[in-house]
Amino acid sequence: MSDQSTQDLTNLEPLGAGPTRTRAIEHQKSHGRFVLEIDGREVAVADYRRLPGKWNIVHTYTEPASRGYGVASDLVREVLNAAREEGVKIVPTCPYVSWWIGDHPDYEDLVTT
Repeated sequence: MSDQSTQDLTNLEPLGAGPTRTRAIEHQKSHGRFVLEIDGREVAVADYRRLPGKWNIVHTYTEPASRGYGVASDLVREVLNAAREEGVKIVPTCPYVSWWIGDHPDYEDLVTT
């Protein structure tokens, strides 16, 4: 039996790629956080602060190995869809979220100050 820590990992498909990957997004309401997991491993988060009638999205993070596969975009889309379903507006304090909304004008109706 070989030690996994010494295995050559260069031939593995990138995290977030390929048909065998599973993605799940969980809304942790009590923590003001959305978490995106790939294959059961947390790879991206979006944090927000609840305000009356709105969510201030203050932070997003995607682990470096998962960047470039649309992970952050999928997460932000889910956050904004959840906000729309709950009838709240968005304050895009996080620069990535602000940029993303600018690139997806169908979500601009959610933006407030």
